[in-house]
Amino acid sequence: MRFLAAIAVLISAAVPAAAVELWPQPDTGWRFALTVPAGPGRERFGYVDADPAPPAGWSVTVTCGLQDARTGQILSKVVGRGTSNRGAALGFGGQWSWPNGARASFVITQTLREPESLRLPGEFTAPKCPRRGIGDLSTGD
Repeated sequence: MRFLAAIAVLISAAVPAAAVELWPQPDTGWRFALTVPAGPGRERFGYVDADPAPPAGWSVTVTCGLQDARTGQILSKVVGRGTSNRGAALGFGGQWSWPNGARASFVITQTLREPESLRLPGEFTAPKCPRRGIGDLSTGD
């Protein structure tokens, strides 16, 4: 988690405030989906579903686990709840708690070179989630 915080600080120091408004904004919901290989025939998945939580953020439901790569059948799953917001850096992140009280975080990175891109790098700190990869940001519909 310290690594993610250090990245956010470095990015915010290196990038001036932009006039471009990146989507999503706090008044819209969104979904981020990241799936990576996790051994023969398996994939590790991480989904963040976000709903507006005024004044400037989102409430999130984070679902992570393991699935069969061919059929998509869920082999294991855990669901947590937390919050997310935009900081000074490009992109956004958040923290959540699992039912057992353990906490974890995620970060999704955006760039001014491709502000409309919906294929974005993401990272999760929880072992049950994909560590990092390129995921898909959507409206969640």
